[in-house]
Amino acid sequence: MIKKSSTIKIKGILTIIAGFLLNITNGSIFLWGTINIYITSYFRQKNDPDLSLSIGGAIFPLMTAAFATGVPLGIKGIKIFGQARYILLISSAISSLLVIFSSYAQKFYQFAIIYGVLNGLAAGCICFIPIYMGYLHFPNNKGLISGINTCGFSFCSFLFGLLFTKLVNPDGLLQNSNPDGYSYFDGDSISVAQNVPEALRTIGYIFLSVSICASFLVFYHPNQIGEEEKRLKKQLQLAQQEKKHLQDNLISIEQEIKQVESNNEQNIKQFQDQQAQLQNYQQHSQHCQEMLIHNQQIIVQKIRISEIEEQVLQEKIEISHKKDEQTSQAYANQIIIDEIQCNVEYPTNVRDKKTSVEKDFQKMLEQMQNEHQNHNKEQHINVNVQENEINAQTASEDLAKKEEQIKEELKMAKKQQEEIDELDKLGAPNILTALKQPKFYLSIFLAILCLSFGSLINANYKSIAKDYGFKSDSFQAIVGSLAGIANGISRPIWAGLLDKFKYKNLLILVICLQIATCLSLQATNQSMVFFAVWVFLIQFFYGGVLGMLPAFSAQLNGVKIGSQLFGFYFYGFSIANLIQFILVLELKKEIGFNNIFYICLGQLVLALIIINYFQFKIKWSKYYLVQKQETLKTQSNENIQINTISSEINQLKLVVTSTQ
Repeated sequence: MIKKSSTIKIKGILTIIAGFLLNITNGSIFLWGTINIYITSYFRQKNDPDLSLSIGGAIFPLMTAAFATGVPLGIKGIKIFGQARYILLISSAISSLLVIFSSYAQKFYQFAIIYGVLNGLAAGCICFIPIYMGYLHFPNNKGLISGINTCGFSFCSFLFGLLFTKLVNPDGLLQNSNPDGYSYFDGDSISVAQNVPEALRTIGYIFLSVSICASFLVFYHPNQIGEEEKRLKKQLQLAQQEKKHLQDNLISIEQEIKQVESNNEQNIKQFQDQQAQLQNYQQHSQHCQEMLIHNQQIIVQKIRISEIEEQVLQEKIEISHKKDEQTSQAYANQIIIDEIQCNVEYPTNVRDKKTSVEKDFQKMLEQMQNEHQNHNKEQHINVNVQENEINAQTASEDLAKKEEQIKEELKMAKKQQEEIDELDKLGAPNILTALKQPKFYLSIFLAILCLSFGSLINANYKSIAKDYGFKSDSFQAIVGSLAGIANGISRPIWAGLLDKFKYKNLLILVICLQIATCLSLQATNQSMVFFAVWVFLIQFFYGGVLGMLPAFSAQLNGVKIGSQLFGFYFYGFSIANLIQFILVLELKKEIGFNNIFYICLGQLVLALIIINYFQFKIKWSKYYLVQKQETLKTQSNENIQINTISSEINQLKLVVTSTQ
C-alpha cells in the first residue's frame, strides 16, 4: 500500500516537471514582446516598408484570442484520446512546427496567421493540460501547481528572449528612428532583420525536441475528464445487458409456456377417447356408492333410536326410585320443621350479652372509621408529595429529552452543512450551468481590468524605454529578460499563497501594488536601473494575476469545469491586450505613454471597487441537490421496471414448474 502511494506521488511530481518544461517551450505568446521589433523590421525590409510597430503589436491580442480558444479544446482532447500525453504530444509538435513554418512566411499577414492564430491555438491546447493533471495528482495544492506551470510559461520570455536576441543581433547593433515615432532595424543594422528566419527555426527545433520528451512524463489519472463518464457508460451498458438478459429469459419462458400448452392440448386429445370409456363406469360406481351410503345412514339412525330408548328407560327407573325415598323421609323431616317454626325466646343473660357485643362492635366500627379518615389524610399528603416528585422528575426527563433532541438537530444540521460545503467545493455540475452565472462574467471583467496595465508594459517596454532615452538594444533585451524572470517567479509565489490566503485579499494587494507602480512609472525616466526595477515589479504583479487565474477559475467553478472554462479568462487576457493595442495605436502619438498610464490607473481603481463589493462564491450545492433528486427518481423508476420484469419471470417460472 505504501509502495503504491509513493508510486502515485512520483507520477504526480513527474507530471508537474513535465508541465513546467512544456510551458517553457509553449510560452511563445509572451515572447512576442521581445521579438516584435525584430519581426516587424524583417517584413519592413522584405516587402512592406509601411508596416509599423503598432500594427505588429496586433499579433499579441490575436494570439491570446486563439490561445483562449485552444484551452478548452486541449481539455476535451483528454476525453477523446484518454491520455493527456497524447494530446500534449500532438499539440506541442504542431506548435513547434508552426514556429518553424512561420520563418518561411513571405507576407506579414501570413506570419500573423501561422504564428499568431494557428500557433496560438495549438499553444492553448497545451497550456492548461499540465495544470489540470497536476490538480488531480495534488488536489490540495492548486495554487502551487498553477504557479509552477505558469512560471515555465513566463520563463520562455526570459530564456528564449535572450537566445533570440543573441541569434539575430550578436553585435549589439542599434535601432534607427523612423518618422512614425518608432525605431527599427534598418539601414546599417538591417542584418539584424535578415537574421530573423534562421533564429525562428532554431528556437522552433528546440521547442520540438523538449516538448516531445516532456509529453511522455505526463501520467494518467483515474479522475481525469471523461473517465467518470466512461465508468457510468460501462455501468449503463451492464444494466442494459442485464435488462436484455431478463427480457431474453422472459421470451424463453413464454416460449416454454406455449410449448407446454401445446403439449397439454395434444395430451387432452389423446385422453378424450379414454375419458369417454371411463365415464359410464364412473357413473355406475358412483350410483353403487350412493346406495351403500344410504343404507349405512339408515342403519346408523336405527342404532341411534335404540340407544335413545334405552336412556329413556333408565331415566324412568331412577325417577321411580327417587319418589320412593322422598315418600319415606317426609314424616321424619316434618317433626324438625315444626320445632324450628315454634316461637322459642332467648334467655335474659343471652340477650344482654348480645346487646353488649353489639355496642362493642359499634365502638370498634367508629374507631376504625376514624383511623381510616386519618390514614386517608396522610395518604393524600403522601400522594401530593409523590405527585410533585413525579412532576419534577417528568419535567427533568422532558428537559433532558429536549436537550438531546436539540443536540441531534444540531448534529444533523452540521452534517447537512458539511454535505453542502462538500458539494459547493465540487464546483459547477456542468459548463452550461456555469455559463449562466453572472459572477462568472464579472470575474472575467475583473481579470480584464487587472491585466490591462501589465499587458501594456509587457507589449511595449522596448518602445517605452526608447521614449525615456534608453535606446540600447542590449539594455532593452536585459529589461525584457528581467521582466520574463519576474513574470515567471511571481506565479508560483502568488499562486502558492492561494493555498493559505483568500483570493480576494491577495488580489486586493496586487491591485494596490499595481496602482502604486502605475503612478510612479513615469518618474523612472531619470535612471536605467530605476526603469529596469520598475518593469521587473510591474511584471511581478502582472504575473501574479495571471498565475492566480487558473486557481481562481478552479475555486469559482470547480477543477473539472474550471479547467474547461479557463479559456474564457484568456479571452479576457486577449481583450486586455486588445485594449492596450488600441490605446497605443490611437493615442500614443497624441498623448504619449505617460497619459495612457492614467487610463490604466482608472481600470485598476474600478477593479479594486469590484473586488471589494462582490463575493466571488457560488452556491453550487443547490444544483447538485436537484440533480440528486432527479437521479434518485430515475433510478427508482429503473429499479421498479427491473423488479417488475424479475417478478414476471419468477411468476412465469412457477407457472411452468406447476404445469410440468
